[in-house]
Amino acid sequence: MGSYTPGYRVQSCTGDPGLPDGTCGTVTSVGMDYGDGIEVTFDDGRQFNVLACGLDPA
Repeated sequence: MGSYTPGYRVQSCTGDPGLPDGTCGTVTSVGMDYGDGIEVTFDDGRQFNVLACGLDPA
């Protein structure tokens, strides 16, 4: 999880139909531990808290 920092471009790979795989966004903040997740603002304007395992580099 340490490789994600604010400003880093990512894409979703959650398998969640509400956030289709391949949706691109930008990391806005990173939690202090794995369970806190990563705040991402996606290009469509939605914001989600996603665990690192649900993100890939964009």
